[in-house]
Amino acid sequence: MADDERRLALIFGLLGALLLVLEGVIGLVTGAVLLAFGHGFRALGAWDHALLLIVVGVIVGFFAVFGRSRSGDRSVAAGVILFAIALLGWLVLGLATGLLGILGSILVIISGLLFLVSGR
Repeated sequence: MADDERRLALIFGLLGALLLVLEGVIGLVTGAVLLAFGHGFRALGAWDHALLLIVVGVIVGFFAVFGRSRSGDRSVAAGVILFAIALLGWLVLGLATGLLGILGSILVIISGLLFLVSGR
């Protein structure tokens, strides 16, 4: 039973990470377009946010894979970290500025909760 929950948590975590990275890539393209139109400072802001999304997406993907490993303790640790990343992302990092970021963060929260439930 716990193995099925961890597999489902891995899927949600990887989908959330993919959505965050996808929004980051879109932000990089947006920054390039802004730079082409002569809006240098706005382009730097778009690139800054895009790189943040990509880094957070990679971290989420790492912890989703980490939580899928054999140990129940790792699942609990990954669940706490994923839940904290999503919550801090909404409150502090600004991950809720785009639709993909919101959906990705929701999937990361679901993944974190599933890891917490599977680790008991």
